[in-house]
Amino acid sequence: MRLKIPLLVLLCGVHLADAVPAAAAWTFRSGETLPGDPIAFDFDRKTLTFHDPLSDRETIVPTLRLSLRSRQQLLVSPLFHRGDRDDALWTPEKRRLLIPALGIPAAALFIAFWGASIFIAGRFNPLLAFIGFTGSWVVLLIFAVCYAFLEMRLDGGSRILLLGAVVALGVTPLYLSAVYNCTYLRAQAVLLSHLVAGVVVLALGLTATGLIAGREKTEAWWDRTVFEPVGLIAPGQATTPPAP
Repeated sequence: MRLKIPLLVLLCGVHLADAVPAAAAWTFRSGETLPGDPIAFDFDRKTLTFHDPLSDRETIVPTLRLSLRSRQQLLVSPLFHRGDRDDALWTPEKRRLLIPALGIPAAALFIAFWGASIFIAGRFNPLLAFIGFTGSWVVLLIFAVCYAFLEMRLDGGSRILLLGAVVALGVTPLYLSAVYNCTYLRAQAVLLSHLVAGVVVLALGLTATGLIAGREKTEAWWDRTVFEPVGLIAPGQATTPPAP
């Protein structure tokens, strides 16, 4: 089982940090644009197949030749997860990756939630913010699990998931309004603004880290810490960080 949900959360910030949208063109490490769109990922060979609709030709590209942004795009792409063979056992590398993959986005979201609580609800107490943040996400996750189950059972597609999102975002502020003793609209504003602000905080943090560490060290960290453990690149292919 791959680390899909944590990595999806982590990569939200990564894509927002870039000036181009997540649907930007796929590129080589050299910056050259790849023709067409990706259609298949080979988990064993670690290659991505592109189809060019203009020439009707297919190009097979090793993932190691892709740019960092393109490998990040692949990491959250359904193509990568469909190519996954769902190994039964978690390697030590995957278990080590789980903590930062969950902890970093959670920390960014909490900082954003606390800030929204101060400016919107007028509550500075960090303990109250922690109670409100944790409880809100528990409520949201309960609704997410329930409606995901209904979607699978009823085969309702995106309509059921959209209904679940509306219901969850409508009910959760009731909990927040009780915690902060504020109006429903203020609680709704705290909930929605912290989702947006959290992604911004995460994006700024990742961007600043990349600028401080430099491109080569950043790519080496992603290769060694993320891409190799989850199987996006082959073992031993991780970029060696430059000497200080």
